Amino acid sequence: MKKLLYIIVFSVLVPLITTAQTIDSQLLENCKKELADISAKKVDIHDIAFNSDGHWLILYGDIGYSYSYIPSSLENMLGKLNSAGTSIDKALLLSDSSFVLVYGGKQYTAQSLPTDFATELEAVAKKDKNIKSVAYKNGTRLMVFGSNGFIARGLPQKMVAKLAQLNKKKAPIRESAFYGTDGWVLLYGRTGMAFQGIPDDLCSVLQKFAKKGTVVNLVRFYGDKWVVVYDGYKVETNI
Repeated sequence: MKKLLYIIVFSVLVPLITTAQTIDSQLLENCKKELADISAKKVDIHDIAFNSDGHWLILYGDIGYSYSYIPSSLENMLGKLNSAGTSIDKALLLSDSSFVLVYGGKQYTAQSLPTDFATELEAVAKKDKNIKSVAYKNGTRLMVFGSNGFIARGLPQKMVAKLAQLNKKKAPIRESAFYGTDGWVLLYGRTGMAFQGIPDDLCSVLQKFAKKGTVVNLVRFYGDKWVVVYDGYKVETNI
């Protein structure tokens, strides 16, 4: 297994009078540059997580990661996994103190989660199932595990119907993301995707990829900004 050293990218210091919007803009620009650098090296990008303040975490390669700011406990865990050569698979940042990190396929560590969400994660871990993806937004959540199993709470009805259809067909559900109040994206099978209520420019990009049969690996949102990872390491974004 090829091992990659992690890269740490710290937030740029800004004057206290700088607006939140300017800070977010700088953080997102740093994220965009880091993604471009990883993509240029043709290293697979496994996940991108944003918290509510615009801070980010990128997981790539076997054990690689970059970030602008993360809780010290998460930073320490990533360092231990990197040193041990353990795969770092998925991440979810709920706030500057709340997170989920999936590693080694079936293991996870988490901090300061809502009680019901923490209980669901624990239940899946006890079933010894691979956790493939975890999406969360304001209590709405979707956790995908095993071949096509999932736990969902508060999803839009059309997303629920699509998940039921995929589950019945035993189609592998790969990834998901939430946007705005009721927008969503589902990635399934090798190149399958379904979405609703997302920005028009992103809709055009996904339709283009669907027409070409391109493998879309990830779709991630921060406010009205979006990032798409396709063909493993390539990136398209409106940041």
